[in-house]
Amino acid sequence: MGEKLLYVFYQDSLDAVTIHEYIESIDRLEELVAVQQTDVVLPAISNAIYINENRIHIMPDWLDKRPAIVFPSEIPFNKNYFLGTVFGLLGNEEKYPRYFTGYPVMLNLFDLIQAIVKGEEGDSILENILSRSKFAHPFENYAFNHNVAIALNYGHYSNDINAEAIEAHYADALQLAFEPSYKAFTLKYYATFLIDTGNSKAALALLEQHPLKTSGDYPKYSLERVWCQAAMKQAGFPYDEPSLTVLKDRLWETLQFFDKRGHKEIAAFLWMDAATIANLSNSYAESLGYINKAVANFKEEGQFEMAAQAQLVRGRIFYDWAQSGNPQFYRSALEAYHEALLVFKQEEAPEVFADIHHQLGVIYAELPDENKKRSIWAALSATSFNEALQYYNKVDFPYEFGMICNNFANAYAKYPPGGRTDNFEKALNFYAEALSVRPALQYPDERAVTLLNYLEASWKAGNPDEGFNTERYQDMLAKANEIRTLTNDEQLISELDKHLQLLEELEKEVSAG
Repeated sequence: MGEKLLYVFYQDSLDAVTIHEYIESIDRLEELVAVQQTDVVLPAISNAIYINENRIHIMPDWLDKRPAIVFPSEIPFNKNYFLGTVFGLLGNEEKYPRYFTGYPVMLNLFDLIQAIVKGEEGDSILENILSRSKFAHPFENYAFNHNVAIALNYGHYSNDINAEAIEAHYADALQLAFEPSYKAFTLKYYATFLIDTGNSKAALALLEQHPLKTSGDYPKYSLERVWCQAAMKQAGFPYDEPSLTVLKDRLWETLQFFDKRGHKEIAAFLWMDAATIANLSNSYAESLGYINKAVANFKEEGQFEMAAQAQLVRGRIFYDWAQSGNPQFYRSALEAYHEALLVFKQEEAPEVFADIHHQLGVIYAELPDENKKRSIWAALSATSFNEALQYYNKVDFPYEFGMICNNFANAYAKYPPGGRTDNFEKALNFYAEALSVRPALQYPDERAVTLLNYLEASWKAGNPDEGFNTERYQDMLAKANEIRTLTNDEQLISELDKHLQLLEELEKEVSAG
C-alpha cells in the first residue's frame, strides 16, 4: 500500500465498489485515500476508517496523530457521512460541514478537533457539545464524558477551566467505559492529565487501580509509556536503585515496541526519557547515545522544535558530564544549547530563549581557559545572564529571578579579575537581589544556600581602607546566624560552622591588635 493521507479498510468485498464510487465522485480524492480489505483493526495506522456491517468506525488513535476524540459507534455508512468523515479526518474544514448538516454530533466533534489543532477559542463548540443530554445507549454516555474531558483539557476558552471539572469528566468516562480498549484510551489521557497537573503520584495510583484487561499491544504499551512518565516524575534524589531498575526495564520494553514498529516520533520521546534516566545514574556516554537517537528521529519526522527540545536535554547531559570532572564537555554543552537557539527565537519562544541563556551564562563562567580568553567568556556569560533577566524580571517571576541572580553572582565570583571592577562586590549585589525574593518562610533552603554563597563572596570582596570593615563583619555575622534558623542540613551547617569559626578568629585578631 502506497503512502496516503487516509486509509479506508473494509471487510465485506461488496462494500469495496460503494467505497470507490464515493471516493471517485470527488475529483482527485483517490490521490489522498487508499482502500484495502482487512478482517482486523490495525492500530498501527491512526488515520483510518473501517467499514463493516453498513457502519463507519473510527477507532482510538494510539499514536497521538490527532486529538483524542472518541467517535460514535453507530455512524451509518452512506455517501454524505462517509465523505464527511473522510474530509473531517483530512482536516478539510471547508468541505466536511456540508456533509454533516443532518448529523450535528459528528459536525461538533470535527469542529472541536480543528479548534484544538489550531489553538482557536472553542466556546461555542463546547456549548454545542454540552447541550446534548440524552443518550441512546451507554457508549454514547461514555463518549460524551470522554470528549468533554478532552475538550476541557486541550481546548482554549474565554474563561479559565476548573481542573476539578476536567477530572470529573475523565472519572465518569472511565467508569462508563466497558470495552477494554476504550477504557484504556480514557485511562491514558486521564493519567496524562494528572501528570500535567503535577500529580504524578495520583497518576501511578490510577494506573494501578485499573489494570489493563485487553491483549492489545498498542493499548498496553501506550499505558506503559504513561506509567514511565509518571514514575520519572516521582524519581527523586537520592535515587532508589531498585525502583530505578524497574523503571529502566519497563521503559526499555516500551521503547523497543514502538521503535521496532517504526513509530519514530513516539520512540524519540522515549529515547529522551531513556537519556534522562541514564543521566540520573551518571551513565553519561549511554545517555548521550540515547539523546542523539532522539534528535535524529525528530529531525527525520520533521519535528524540528522537538529536535531542539532534545538538544536542551543533550546540553544538560554534556554539562553534567563536565561537572563530574570532564571539563572538555563544557564546549559540547554550549554547542547543543546554541543549536536549540536556532529554533527557540526570543520573539516566538521568549521563556525557552531566556532559559537557554541562563544555562549559557552558567557554562561560559565555568569554561577553563587562559585568562585572556576567560575574560571573553566572562563577557559572554554576563550578556547571557542579562538576556535571561530581561524576561525573568523581579515582579512577574520572583522565583526564577532569584535563581538567576544567585547563579549570576556565582558566575561573578568565578570571572577573572577586571581592571576597575570588583567582581565580588558585584556578586554580593546579585546575592542580595536573590535574597530579596527568597523569604525565609517560603524558601528556607534556597535562602540558606544563597546566604552561604554571600558569606563566601564577602571574604573575598575588597575593603576600601584595606583594614577591618566593621559594617561588613556585622553583616556577615547576622547572615551566618540567620542560616542556623533556616536549615538542619548537615552539609550546610558544616559550611556555616567554618564561617563562624573564621569570623570568631577575625574578631579576636582585631581585639588583640
